[in-house]
This record gives sequence, structure tokens and C-alpha cells, in this order.
Amino acid sequence: MYKESPEKVTKDRRAKVRLTKLRNYRIEIKLERTPIYQFRVINVTTGGAGILIKEESAFLKMIEVGQIVAADFISPQGSDPSGLHKVEIIHIAKTSQQEYKGHRVVGVSILEKLDDTQSWI
Repeated sequence: MYKESPEKVTKDRRAKVRLTKLRNYRIEIKLERTPIYQFRVINVTTGGAGILIKEESAFLKMIEVGQIVAADFISPQGSDPSGLHKVEIIHIAKTSQQEYKGHRVVGVSILEKLDDTQSWI
């Protein structure tokens, strides 16, 4: 199911400011009939996030660009986004940053905040 993004992003085209100096910022994603997966968030805006996932992770085989999932943002600093959100996977890409060698960056766009009574899936 895993597919590379159709285009390579060579220039930062983001309109929103990204926060990249994050400490212990995590995201939990639960897909149907799978355990909860927890990943490190490496950058975040009010409209989305970049998630770091090991290349050999089984999770990469379960997702694809355009897929909508529920994601629980865990922000120790209490900054937004935090809590449960509906997100869309917008890209799955290799990273050129040496510190993230052997990983993929999965970009997600936040579609809406979910309340605590709404289901994970």
C-alpha cells in the first residue's frame, strides 16, 4: 500500500510557520485491526505535522497518500495541535537529513479536531 509522493518537493512551499525544535512531541495512530502505533513528530504547524517513521516499519505498508486516519497528538508542552484529530496523509518521502537516515517522513494535514467521544477509527 505504501507509495512515494508523486512529486519531489524541492522548495519549501509552506504558507505556515513550522516548529522544528520539538521535545518529546508524539503522535499515536490506530488503524483498524492493528495495535496503536506511536511516532515522533519532527515538525508541526497549526495545519499539519511531519512524522518520522523507520523505513522497515510495517506501518508504512498499511498507509498511502490520501488516506484519512485518526491521530492523537501528544504535546508535552501543551502546544497545538494536541489531542485527537482527523488527518490526511499528504506525502511519504525520504529525507536528506543525515540525522534521520533510515527513516521516512510522513506529512499529515489536519482536517478537523475530534472530541473525546468520537471513535479512533
